[in-house]
Amino acid sequence: MALLKSYSFRKLILLGDIFDSLDFRDLSQECWDLLTYIGKISQDKKVRWVIGNHDEGLYNIFRTLLNAKIYHAYFWTYQNNKYIAIHGHQFDRFLVDNKLISRLATIIYNFIQRLDTENKKFSHYLKRTSKGWLRSSEKVAHSALGYCRENKANYIFCGHTHKAEMKSQGNLKYFNSGCWTDTPCSFITIDDNDIKILNY
Repeated sequence: MALLKSYSFRKLILLGDIFDSLDFRDLSQECWDLLTYIGKISQDKKVRWVIGNHDEGLYNIFRTLLNAKIYHAYFWTYQNNKYIAIHGHQFDRFLVDNKLISRLATIIYNFIQRLDTENKKFSHYLKRTSKGWLRSSEKVAHSALGYCRENKANYIFCGHTHKAEMKSQGNLKYFNSGCWTDTPCSFITIDDNDIKILNY
């Protein structure tokens, strides 16, 4: 919340899977405060929530609590450039082709989170290791750039892989916001086509 308060912005795009645990009974006061704050700023700023693979079924919660518009893929134009924001799980072939295994892995991961320490170091380590083992960062970036080209866009922004990075392919640019539940967290700013991946 302190990060959001430190910036002046017109639009906030949340790239999905914002919370590390979706068991709302276990949400910390800090998480509830963040939800309340996003709902408050949505009165005068545009808030766009791009659905992630762990967000399915939470549309009504996000719409009610956050007053956010919900998208599977969010397209916008700014200074003659076309932008796309999409979570990125759509480009993760292992996830798409193995829904049952992925669902089981999510259940196990959520259980490990409940047993983990307060700062969730072990579960964060597991998440990063599994993404690396599946080479999801490379695969998501490659497919996202293809999606960007198909939709005649200039820039595409994803999350999902928990790895902040930027890749180019000709005049197309791919950005991944990384993860804001890790320490340090990473995020992206766009200001007059100056796009930066920053850590906090």
